[in-house]
Amino acid sequence: MTAGPLACAVGLAMLARIGDRAPYWSIVFPGFVVLGLGLSATVAPLTDAALSGAPPRHAGVASGFNNAVARIAGLLAVALLPGGVGVAGGSEIPAEAFRAGFVRAMWTCAGIAAAAGAIAFATIDRKVASPGK
Repeated sequence: MTAGPLACAVGLAMLARIGDRAPYWSIVFPGFVVLGLGLSATVAPLTDAALSGAPPRHAGVASGFNNAVARIAGLLAVALLPGGVGVAGGSEIPAEAFRAGFVRAMWTCAGIAAAAGAIAFATIDRKVASPGK
């Protein structure tokens, strides 16, 4: 739960380098690979933690709640992030302002992901339960 968000932060920081004519294989692809690996290392353990915290008879409700929270968070990010980084002006945004907003968005998201990794490191109990207990 710590390494995944930190890998996401690194991937997002790598994506902040994307420019008008960024080469795909050396700039875009590596950033998406690192981000994808970070998401893979984050989503499964997070879902497991959300579902294992509920009694088995409430597993369906826990799964639905987890799914709803994830969807709402995604909607809020899409709705609020552009305004927060200064690209919420419609189609009249100059290209350089859009580029600067994109870079701010990637760094903002990288900071949030890094903070999530730090919070996970500080707050999640790292004791491993024995199977069957």
